[in-house]
Amino acid sequence: MKQEQIDAIVFEELQNIAPELEPDTLDREEDLRDELDIDSMDFMILIIALGKRLNIRIPDTDHHLLNSINNLLAYLYKSAA
Repeated sequence: MKQEQIDAIVFEELQNIAPELEPDTLDREEDLRDELDIDSMDFMILIIALGKRLNIRIPDTDHHLLNSINNLLAYLYKSAA
């Protein structure tokens, strides 16, 4: 899967969690939960949805690696390759 496709899926799922999200205004290095003002349940829903859409398994032990949009995207690029 191409990076552009992964980007599109990630931002679709982010907007499902935070509909007011403006992708161009996000700080991609900021803590994802703080940047989107989401709680741990919303974060879990996001991770599960991304795993299903991209057909990859994201173990609980890796969730700490997904703390920013850039880190999340890098992880998904690597996992979906």
